[in-house]
Amino acid sequence: ATTRRMASSATRESVAAYVATHELEPKLNAMLNELVQARPENAQSWMSGYLANAGGNGAPATKASAGAAPVVAGAAKPLASVYALLVDICTSAQKSLYPDVTLDGHYVTECTKPEWGEYQNNTALSLYGKLKGTPGAPTNPRAVATALVEAMHTEGARIEPGMLGKLDVSGAGFVNIHLVRAWIEARVLDAAVGGMRPPAVRTCKAVVDFSSPNVAKEMHVGHLRSTIIGDTICRVLEFCGYEVLRINHVGDWGTQFGMLIAHMAREHPDFLDSPPPISDLQKFYKAAKVRFDEDETFKHEAHVNVVNLQAGDPACRKAWKIVCEASRNEFSKVYKRLHIELDEVGESFYNPYIPAVVSSLEMQGQVVLEGGAKLIWPAQSKHSIPLIVVKSDGGFNYDSTDLAAVWYRTCELKAEWVIYVVDAGQGPHFDLVFDAAVNAGWTTLNTRLQHVQFGLVCGEDGKRFRTRSGEVVRLVDLLDEAKSRMLANFRARQASAIAAAAGAEAAEAAAEGAEGEGGEDGEGYVNSGAPQMDDAELEHAAEVLGYAAVKYADLKSNRLSNYIFNYERMLSTQGNTAVYLLYAHARICSIMDKSGVDMAALKTARTPIKLEHPAEVAFGTAIAQFGDKVEEVLRDLQPHMICEYLYDTCSKLNAFVRECRVINVPESPSRLMLCAAGLAVMRQCFELLGMDWLERI
Repeated sequence: ATTRRMASSATRESVAAYVATHELEPKLNAMLNELVQARPENAQSWMSGYLANAGGNGAPATKASAGAAPVVAGAAKPLASVYALLVDICTSAQKSLYPDVTLDGHYVTECTKPEWGEYQNNTALSLYGKLKGTPGAPTNPRAVATALVEAMHTEGARIEPGMLGKLDVSGAGFVNIHLVRAWIEARVLDAAVGGMRPPAVRTCKAVVDFSSPNVAKEMHVGHLRSTIIGDTICRVLEFCGYEVLRINHVGDWGTQFGMLIAHMAREHPDFLDSPPPISDLQKFYKAAKVRFDEDETFKHEAHVNVVNLQAGDPACRKAWKIVCEASRNEFSKVYKRLHIELDEVGESFYNPYIPAVVSSLEMQGQVVLEGGAKLIWPAQSKHSIPLIVVKSDGGFNYDSTDLAAVWYRTCELKAEWVIYVVDAGQGPHFDLVFDAAVNAGWTTLNTRLQHVQFGLVCGEDGKRFRTRSGEVVRLVDLLDEAKSRMLANFRARQASAIAAAAGAEAAEAAAEGAEGEGGEDGEGYVNSGAPQMDDAELEHAAEVLGYAAVKYADLKSNRLSNYIFNYERMLSTQGNTAVYLLYAHARICSIMDKSGVDMAALKTARTPIKLEHPAEVAFGTAIAQFGDKVEEVLRDLQPHMICEYLYDTCSKLNAFVRECRVINVPESPSRLMLCAAGLAVMRQCFELLGMDWLERI
């Protein structure tokens, strides 16, 4: 670790020396001023602090970092998850019995049948294998399990009093764990009164690099997964108390800008005095590319512009800023629809530091010269390709920028967890970058560099999702189409409801006399009574459900897999869809509203929750296991685990309101509080997935 700290310090000194030697402070100040003009909060960036410390004219040094997320006041106090408590109890029991035996991993699992209990401790078989042949070894795995039962009771009383109920041995040596009902009820009551609490986990500063579209190109369906998955990962980390830096590593630097600047100069020769409104970026880019491919003079102008841009030519930088701002405006349309917040820290931000970073790597002996290019072949790499840190023409590229970025994030931002949400095809590239960073000493034993890979969004033919003409699908169009279809569905349903008003009233009256509070109708969702909505309310509801449907359809799949994009399936009211879940939420809101009970008063009084009916027990237990699922997502960064949990919990909620009457029964106070806990867990899951919700649909 000491060696790594020394290497990090040496790299920072190399950067400082390079900036001083090449008199880069004026250029860095100019870049800072542009960033501040674009977004005032950039005044608090690392660059500002760096310039102040280096004696430049930047803003006063601060502790804030580029891309730093605001501190959220009043965050919920963490609560140890059920799984974490059981692992602690089982591990302590094992150590008390067999202190010299070490097992890899944990052996606590959820039971697949309710009669077995809620969890199982499956360590007995592995422990028996380790102990077999030693003096005084147990005669069989069941003997080990029997000894564990007594030790678990002892450790449980110490670690979490009142949690463990009956412990019994089954099969070859499995310890079935039954949780005390009152303990589960207390956890559910805590959720009903105060909302969901994050699991108690070790936190750190985390950088999440996601979305990352290219400037001068519109966001398309290919950006969907990175943007949605990255946002959900950020939300989970933020909920758990991590300091999260949401970084949009936009492609705002490179040779393509020479072409775009040349095209702007020809199409809008007065752009310095009268900046043109670029409304169609895709059209602008394609026209520039056609010229570049067909006109040698234009191609030469483009190459000259690249050099001038990198040298800080005012006209070129002005044109560059115009293109970047036009792109930023287009990107914001997508981010606004998806409720996604990012801090733009593009490739241009790291460009001034690349030479010093490369120089530092050369001094460490990592860089070799081959064919005029400077390459890095990490010794531990499994790949047959190198990183090209300097091209044969002396220029920098994608590899150079990513090395500078990982240096900046680990050494300057001091992030312990750096997450790149990028498609699976970039796997070899990030393997090489991470290996080079480790070899350079930029990481510590606590640093986690992680590439969060994902598969493709495909059409019905199993190939990349495109329009019928073969063009990529604009992300704005894709989202708006989902909203439009949902709106048409709402209007059709409302018209049908109006036409059948008398029948609907009769059905409602019959439902009021039934045992439960209403269940799933023939279309597979909880019937919310089809309230009448005006046009504005219909428009808002269609937006909420349409955008949520697109997000959920993406997130519910294992991110490593490709998935088929299909509007009909994702907007369906049947099965595991956002529409089904949001209708279930609206149904619970309707039940609580119809009860006429002051829910605030019930919560203030901490009205007890009693789980007696099997449907109540199943639903309450699922609510108590919320922290387990959040921890699973933290371990694997797989958002679909939240979706699976949410769908399973909603299914148990629907079974509860179908089988247990909530209103006007002696159990009403308890069951209304259970509904409140259900709303809390659903809304927290919606929040983690970046979905809005509605109280009536």
